[in-house]
Amino acid sequence: PTFDNRPFKDLEHMHRVLINNYNSTVNNGDTCYFLGDIGLTRGDEIKKVIKQLKGDKILILGNHDKKGMGFWKECGFAAVMNVGAIIIQHEMVTMTHCPLRGVYREDTRGMRGHTGFENWHGENKQVKFSIPDWGQFHIHGHIHSPNHGKSVKILDKQFDVGVVANKYRPVSYSELESWVMKYKKDQDGKA
Repeated sequence: PTFDNRPFKDLEHMHRVLINNYNSTVNNGDTCYFLGDIGLTRGDEIKKVIKQLKGDKILILGNHDKKGMGFWKECGFAAVMNVGAIIIQHEMVTMTHCPLRGVYREDTRGMRGHTGFENWHGENKQVKFSIPDWGQFHIHGHIHSPNHGKSVKILDKQFDVGVVANKYRPVSYSELESWVMKYKKDQDGKA
């Protein structure tokens, strides 16, 4: 609960709120992508929480997801991947745990582990959890927006879908559609 200054009195309270928020957003027939860093607790606790969540679950691995593939399958994930892509409003939207490499995402000065110029915290270290920018739309977690004013939830063609940035709820497909449509409309207005 002290991680990210989360507003929960203890771990059990946080799990109850996250499970409730998730299940009030996701239905049994839905597919939900988890963009990494599933849990920093014991394996049995992670399994207990994930098994209570509705829908078909797909995991995009994050830098803290150190357990083996078999563990994640036992938790109830239908697939476990390093990167994914979906089509929204006729646009490819890539998914990784981290933001796009080479694209500014947040001010990293003063952050723990800062290693010189980085476009986001850990860019030089977390290469296997990110992909390059090809001009695509991209959704990710990792940066914990708003990160004490150092980052924002949506920045151009990147969207932080992590729970901290989104009131501890999953981001819906319709919210992602609105983001893509708004970006495209804004670009059309500039032409």
